[in-house]
Amino acid sequence: MDKRTPESGIRAVLKAALIACAASVLLVVAFAFVLQKQWLGVDSVNYINTGIKFVCAAAAALIAARSVKSRTLLWSSAAGGAYMLITFLVFSLLSGSFRPGLSTLTDIAMCMLGGAVVGMIRNLVK
Repeated sequence: MDKRTPESGIRAVLKAALIACAASVLLVVAFAFVLQKQWLGVDSVNYINTGIKFVCAAAAALIAARSVKSRTLLWSSAAGGAYMLITFLVFSLLSGSFRPGLSTLTDIAMCMLGGAVVGMIRNLVK
């Protein structure tokens, strides 16, 4: 059992989402380097992009789930959604265009679902 004091849910979600967002930016930069070296083709962008989102959302959910004492499913799902929302805002600022749409909502829902799965697995492991 973890001997640390559990954090509040909102604080855990924000911390987890920001850590995962930083990881996402680093992974995108690494992938841009791979594309620049032409180790992978442009046709792999959609697959890698989805993979980065899912892995980082799962990481955010795991960080949040480990930080809270109760309602793990709720907080891990919220961490996945918060990660995607913050990441969308960061990449919108970097690109200079803010265009939320159906794909943004789909990404948020996918990340929340991934976070919920991580929360369920964390509850089973406890």
